Amino acid sequence: MKESMRRFSGGVLVMLLIGPWTASAQGATEIEKGKQLFLGMCSRCHGVEGGGGEGPNLNRPVLSRAPDDQALAAVIRDGIPDRGMPKLRRFTDAELHAMVVYIRSLSQNTAAAVTGNLEKGKAVYQRSGCSSCHIIHGEGGNLGPELSSIGAHRAPDYLRQAIVDPAATLPRGVMAFPGHGFSEFLPVRVVTRDGREVRGLRVNEDSFTIQVRDASQLYSFRKADLQTLDKQIGQSLMPDYKSKLAGSDLDDLVAYLSSLGGGK
Repeated sequence: MKESMRRFSGGVLVMLLIGPWTASAQGATEIEKGKQLFLGMCSRCHGVEGGGGEGPNLNRPVLSRAPDDQALAAVIRDGIPDRGMPKLRRFTDAELHAMVVYIRSLSQNTAAAVTGNLEKGKAVYQRSGCSSCHIIHGEGGNLGPELSSIGAHRAPDYLRQAIVDPAATLPRGVMAFPGHGFSEFLPVRVVTRDGREVRGLRVNEDSFTIQVRDASQLYSFRKADLQTLDKQIGQSLMPDYKSKLAGSDLDDLVAYLSSLGGGK
Protein backbone atom coordinates (compact mmCIF):
# COMPACT_ATOMS: atom_id res chain seq x y z
CA MET A 1 0.00 0.00 0.00
CA LYS A 2 2.77 2.39 0.94
CA GLU A 3 4.62 1.49 -2.29
CA SER A 4 1.49 2.22 -4.34
CA MET A 5 1.06 5.59 -2.64
CA ARG A 6 4.67 6.48 -3.34
CA ARG A 7 4.21 5.64 -7.03
CA PHE A 8 0.96 7.64 -7.18
CA SER A 9 2.59 10.65 -5.50
CA GLY A 10 5.55 10.44 -7.82
CA GLY A 11 3.27 10.31 -10.85
CA VAL A 12 1.37 13.37 -9.68
CA LEU A 13 4.66 15.22 -9.16
CA VAL A 14 5.83 14.35 -12.68
CA MET A 15 2.49 15.52 -14.11
CA LEU A 16 2.72 18.79 -12.19
CA LEU A 17 6.24 19.39 -13.46
CA ILE A 18 5.73 18.29 -17.05
CA GLY A 19 2.08 19.15 -17.72
CA PRO A 20 2.35 22.97 -17.78
CA TRP A 21 5.61 22.81 -19.74
CA THR A 22 3.98 20.57 -22.35
CA ALA A 23 0.98 22.91 -22.74
CA SER A 24 3.31 25.89 -22.99
CA ALA A 25 5.47 24.16 -25.56
CA GLN A 26 2.40 23.23 -27.60
CA GLY A 27 1.18 26.83 -27.48
CA ALA A 28 4.62 28.11 -28.48
CA THR A 29 4.67 25.69 -31.41
CA GLU A 30 1.25 26.90 -32.60
CA ILE A 31 2.37 30.51 -32.33
CA GLU A 32 5.54 29.81 -34.29
CA LYS A 33 3.61 28.01 -37.05
CA GLY A 34 1.15 30.88 -37.21
CA LYS A 35 3.96 33.42 -37.28
CA GLN A 36 5.64 31.79 -40.27
CA LEU A 37 2.36 31.75 -42.19
CA PHE A 38 1.69 35.37 -41.19
CA LEU A 39 5.16 36.54 -42.27
CA GLY A 40 4.75 34.87 -45.63
CA MET A 41 1.29 36.12 -46.48
CA CYS A 42 0.15 38.94 -44.18
CA SER A 43 3.15 41.00 -43.04
CA ARG A 44 3.42 43.08 -46.23
CA CYS A 45 0.12 44.78 -45.38
CA HIS A 46 -0.14 44.39 -41.61
CA GLY A 47 3.53 44.83 -40.65
CA VAL A 48 6.05 42.22 -39.55
CA GLU A 49 4.75 42.29 -35.98
CA GLY A 50 1.17 43.21 -36.82
CA GLY A 51 1.61 46.90 -36.03
CA GLY A 52 -0.25 48.05 -39.12
CA GLY A 53 0.76 49.52 -42.42
CA GLU A 54 -1.23 49.22 -45.61
CA GLY A 55 -3.56 47.01 -43.56
CA PRO A 56 -4.84 47.78 -40.06
CA ASN A 57 -2.99 47.32 -36.80
CA LEU A 58 -3.60 43.87 -35.29
CA ASN A 59 -1.96 44.60 -31.92
CA ARG A 60 -5.32 45.17 -30.27
CA PRO A 61 -7.35 43.11 -27.78
CA VAL A 62 -10.50 43.51 -29.89
CA LEU A 63 -10.56 43.45 -33.69
CA SER A 64 -13.72 45.09 -35.00
CA ARG A 65 -14.26 42.55 -37.80
CA ALA A 66 -13.10 39.57 -35.73
CA PRO A 67 -14.46 39.80 -32.17
CA ASP A 68 -14.01 36.06 -31.60
CA ASP A 69 -11.77 33.29 -32.93
CA GLN A 70 -14.41 31.91 -35.29
CA ALA A 71 -14.85 35.31 -36.94
CA LEU A 72 -11.08 35.80 -37.17
CA ALA A 73 -10.67 32.41 -38.86
CA ALA A 74 -13.38 33.39 -41.36
CA VAL A 75 -11.58 36.66 -42.19
CA ILE A 76 -8.29 34.81 -42.74
CA ARG A 77 -9.97 32.14 -44.84
CA ASP A 78 -12.25 34.35 -46.96
CA GLY A 79 -10.57 37.77 -46.88
CA ILE A 80 -12.53 41.03 -46.96
CA PRO A 81 -12.76 41.72 -50.71
CA ASP A 82 -14.69 44.98 -50.40
CA ARG A 83 -11.89 46.39 -48.22
CA GLY A 84 -9.05 45.17 -50.40
CA MET A 85 -8.07 42.11 -48.34
CA PRO A 86 -7.90 39.19 -50.78
CA LYS A 87 -8.61 35.54 -50.21
CA LEU A 88 -5.02 34.34 -50.30
CA ARG A 89 -5.25 30.57 -50.56
CA ARG A 90 -7.01 27.53 -49.20
CA PHE A 91 -5.91 26.96 -45.61
CA THR A 92 -6.08 23.71 -43.70
CA ASP A 93 -7.87 23.71 -40.35
CA ALA A 94 -4.49 23.37 -38.62
CA GLU A 95 -3.10 26.39 -40.48
CA LEU A 96 -6.15 28.48 -39.68
CA HIS A 97 -5.89 27.55 -36.00
CA ALA A 98 -2.19 28.43 -35.89
CA MET A 99 -2.76 31.81 -37.51
CA VAL A 100 -5.61 32.62 -35.14
CA VAL A 101 -3.41 31.72 -32.17
CA TYR A 102 -0.56 33.88 -33.49
CA ILE A 103 -2.72 36.91 -34.31
CA ARG A 104 -4.37 36.76 -30.89
CA SER A 105 -0.90 36.70 -29.33
CA LEU A 106 -0.10 40.02 -31.06
CA SER A 107 -2.47 41.83 -28.71
CA GLN A 108 0.14 41.30 -25.99
CA ASN A 109 2.75 43.28 -27.91
CA THR A 110 3.73 46.66 -26.59
CA ALA A 111 2.93 49.43 -29.05
CA ALA A 112 5.92 51.07 -30.67
CA ALA A 113 7.14 54.13 -28.81
CA VAL A 114 6.17 57.42 -30.43
CA THR A 115 8.37 60.45 -30.03
CA GLY A 116 6.89 63.91 -30.26
CA ASN A 117 4.32 65.96 -28.40
CA LEU A 118 0.72 65.22 -29.37
CA GLU A 119 -0.60 68.63 -28.25
CA LYS A 120 1.99 70.37 -30.42
CA GLY A 121 1.12 67.89 -33.16
CA LYS A 122 -2.51 68.95 -33.01
CA ALA A 123 -1.40 72.54 -33.60
CA VAL A 124 0.77 71.39 -36.55
CA TYR A 125 -2.26 69.59 -38.00
CA GLN A 126 -4.38 72.73 -37.74
CA ARG A 127 -1.89 75.20 -39.18
CA SER A 128 -0.84 72.85 -42.01
CA GLY A 129 -4.36 72.85 -43.42
CA CYS A 130 -4.91 69.11 -43.00
CA SER A 131 -8.54 69.68 -41.99
CA SER A 132 -9.35 71.02 -45.46
CA CYS A 133 -9.28 67.41 -46.70
CA HIS A 134 -9.60 65.21 -43.59
CA ILE A 135 -12.29 64.85 -40.95
CA ILE A 136 -11.51 64.34 -37.25
CA HIS A 137 -14.50 63.92 -34.94
CA GLY A 138 -16.93 65.44 -37.41
CA GLU A 139 -14.86 68.48 -38.36
CA GLY A 140 -13.01 69.00 -41.64
CA GLY A 141 -13.26 68.23 -45.35
CA ASN A 142 -14.10 64.89 -46.88
CA LEU A 143 -11.75 64.65 -49.86
CA GLY A 144 -9.25 62.51 -47.96
CA PRO A 145 -9.80 59.61 -45.53
CA GLU A 146 -11.36 60.27 -42.14
CA LEU A 147 -8.73 60.26 -39.40
CA SER A 148 -10.82 60.06 -36.22
CA SER A 149 -9.45 56.64 -35.31
CA ILE A 150 -6.36 56.45 -37.52
CA GLY A 151 -4.01 55.80 -34.60
CA ALA A 152 -5.80 52.58 -33.76
CA HIS A 153 -5.43 51.27 -37.30
CA ARG A 154 -2.09 52.49 -38.64
CA ALA A 155 1.42 52.23 -37.23
CA PRO A 156 3.50 55.38 -36.57
CA ASP A 157 6.02 54.50 -39.32
CA TYR A 158 3.19 54.19 -41.83
CA LEU A 159 1.73 57.55 -40.76
CA ARG A 160 5.13 59.22 -41.10
CA GLN A 161 5.58 57.88 -44.63
CA ALA A 162 2.04 58.87 -45.59
CA ILE A 163 2.88 62.47 -44.62
CA VAL A 164 6.25 62.77 -46.38
CA ASP A 165 5.55 60.52 -49.39
CA PRO A 166 1.78 59.93 -49.78
CA ALA A 167 2.01 58.02 -53.06
CA ALA A 168 4.22 55.38 -51.43
CA THR A 169 1.44 54.38 -49.03
CA LEU A 170 -1.33 54.03 -51.61
CA PRO A 171 -2.91 50.57 -51.60
CA ARG A 172 -1.48 48.30 -54.30
CA GLY A 173 -3.54 47.01 -57.17
CA VAL A 174 -6.02 49.87 -57.68
CA MET A 175 -8.51 48.55 -60.22
CA ALA A 176 -9.78 50.22 -63.39
CA PHE A 177 -13.33 50.01 -62.09
CA PRO A 178 -14.66 50.33 -58.55
CA GLY A 179 -16.09 47.43 -56.65
CA HIS A 180 -12.73 45.69 -56.30
CA GLY A 181 -11.48 47.59 -53.26
CA PHE A 182 -9.68 50.92 -52.86
CA SER A 183 -11.32 52.54 -55.91
CA GLU A 184 -11.86 55.68 -53.85
CA PHE A 185 -8.11 56.28 -53.77
CA LEU A 186 -7.75 56.73 -57.52
CA PRO A 187 -7.00 60.33 -58.59
CA VAL A 188 -8.32 61.36 -61.99
CA ARG A 189 -7.94 64.34 -64.27
CA VAL A 190 -10.93 65.09 -66.48
CA VAL A 191 -11.04 67.59 -69.35
CA THR A 192 -14.39 68.15 -71.04
CA ARG A 193 -14.77 68.90 -74.73
CA ASP A 194 -15.34 72.57 -73.92
CA GLY A 195 -12.00 72.72 -72.06
CA ARG A 196 -13.17 72.55 -68.44
CA GLU A 197 -10.69 70.68 -66.24
CA VAL A 198 -11.48 68.85 -63.00
CA ARG A 199 -9.01 67.05 -60.75
CA GLY A 200 -10.29 64.86 -57.97
CA LEU A 201 -10.93 61.33 -56.74
CA ARG A 202 -13.08 58.84 -58.58
CA VAL A 203 -16.26 58.01 -56.68
CA ASN A 204 -17.90 55.68 -59.18
CA GLU A 205 -17.53 54.60 -62.78
CA ASP A 206 -19.28 52.45 -65.36
CA SER A 207 -18.86 51.98 -69.10
CA PHE A 208 -20.59 55.26 -69.95
CA THR A 209 -20.12 57.67 -67.00
CA ILE A 210 -17.69 58.60 -64.25
CA GLN A 211 -18.31 60.48 -61.00
CA VAL A 212 -15.51 62.56 -59.49
CA ARG A 213 -15.29 64.65 -56.36
CA ASP A 214 -12.87 67.38 -55.44
CA ALA A 215 -12.61 69.36 -52.21
CA SER A 216 -15.79 71.32 -52.92
CA GLN A 217 -18.26 69.24 -54.91
CA LEU A 218 -19.27 66.07 -56.76
CA TYR A 219 -19.26 65.93 -60.57
CA SER A 220 -20.83 63.43 -62.98
CA PHE A 221 -19.56 63.19 -66.56
CA ARG A 222 -20.62 61.25 -69.64
CA LYS A 223 -17.46 59.76 -71.10
CA ALA A 224 -18.62 60.67 -74.60
CA ASP A 225 -18.40 64.35 -73.55
CA LEU A 226 -14.76 64.13 -72.44
CA GLN A 227 -11.64 64.83 -74.43
CA THR A 228 -9.37 63.56 -71.63
CA LEU A 229 -9.85 61.00 -68.86
CA ASP A 230 -6.54 60.48 -67.12
CA LYS A 231 -6.56 57.86 -64.34
CA GLN A 232 -3.47 58.68 -62.32
CA ILE A 233 -2.64 55.25 -60.90
CA GLY A 234 0.19 55.36 -58.36
CA GLN A 235 -0.26 59.07 -57.68
CA SER A 236 -1.84 60.89 -54.75
CA LEU A 237 -3.76 64.16 -54.54
CA MET A 238 -2.22 64.76 -51.13
CA PRO A 239 0.92 66.94 -51.33
CA ASP A 240 4.03 65.64 -49.62
CA TYR A 241 5.18 67.53 -46.55
CA LYS A 242 8.78 66.38 -46.57
CA SER A 243 10.11 69.88 -47.13
CA LYS A 244 7.24 71.66 -45.37
CA LEU A 245 7.62 70.26 -41.86
CA ALA A 246 10.66 70.56 -39.63
CA GLY A 247 11.83 67.37 -37.93
CA SER A 248 10.18 68.16 -34.61
CA ASP A 249 6.93 69.22 -36.29
CA LEU A 250 6.79 65.91 -38.15
CA ASP A 251 7.41 63.97 -34.93
CA ASP A 252 4.68 65.93 -33.18
CA LEU A 253 2.17 65.43 -36.01
CA VAL A 254 2.82 61.67 -36.04
CA ALA A 255 2.35 61.60 -32.26
CA TYR A 256 -0.98 63.40 -32.58
CA LEU A 257 -2.29 61.15 -35.33
CA SER A 258 -1.11 58.05 -33.45
CA SER A 259 -3.15 59.15 -30.43
CA LEU A 260 -6.42 59.24 -32.37
CA GLY A 261 -8.77 56.37 -31.72
CA GLY A 262 -6.82 54.99 -28.81
CA GLY A 263 -3.54 54.44 -30.68
CA LYS A 264 -0.37 54.93 -28.66
